[in-house]
Amino acid sequence: MSNDPKPPLETALSALLVPLAQAMVAHGVTLGSATEALKLALLTAAEQSTDGKLSDSRASLLTGLHRKDVKRLRHIDDDAPLKRSCNAAALVISYWSTTPEFLDDLGAPRILSRKGDETGPGFDDLVRRARVDMAPGTVLETLVVQKNVEQVGKGELRLLSQAFLPSAGSTEQVAAYEATLSAHLAVATQNLLAEPDALRNFDRAVRYSHLSSESIEELRLFSSDRAQRLLQEINSLARELQDKDSNGDHSGRFAAGAFVLPSPQNAQSKYPIEDE
Repeated sequence: MSNDPKPPLETALSALLVPLAQAMVAHGVTLGSATEALKLALLTAAEQSTDGKLSDSRASLLTGLHRKDVKRLRHIDDDAPLKRSCNAAALVISYWSTTPEFLDDLGAPRILSRKGDETGPGFDDLVRRARVDMAPGTVLETLVVQKNVEQVGKGELRLLSQAFLPSAGSTEQVAAYEATLSAHLAVATQNLLAEPDALRNFDRAVRYSHLSSESIEELRLFSSDRAQRLLQEINSLARELQDKDSNGDHSGRFAAGAFVLPSPQNAQSKYPIEDE
């Protein structure tokens, strides 16, 4: 039996997977389903890291998958409609909360009619302005069901949150969970694999331990407020730049996020924070 130390990433893998495994257990995802997802992820990674067409045999060699699995997995479709629905809802909220014609005199998102009226353009106009490739009625249904928008008066619509916050346990929340964590993990992975002199993505965190519950709550409120303000400013600038670029054939993407992890004494064992 070899006494050679494990590669660092192999050692870190278990800790990286613990929060994901907690979500899996809570949602009834078993080892069989997880194994299938991992097989597909390994195949996708192999294809993305290879120039040109990747043969089944080469994919099998790179990933350890059986060639029959490689062939089968290449014919599996993802759940794109749900992802598009969440992205559309988030984009519409972004435009509603930052675009001048959809704001009132105080700069807050104004109440909209469905088709528009004397006060200005309506919800359907908003969806078209955001260039969402979904029917306005479908987007509206998602926002109402997730309690991001409420209907008031005679069919008027009020925005309840300036961020797309799906209800707990919903399929939309799972899609948002996927989008947020996959983006952050992509940032960290690109940095991990970057050449020594390559430009690296911004990825920073502040970690402190030995704090009282009162201090943790003060830090939570302070950081949540500042992070929300920053994200709103980025959102507004990104919307303006997207409008400016709308006449060109551009396909670039940008994502920025923030997280806050308060861990009181009775929760430290779930997500340990190293001493600073």
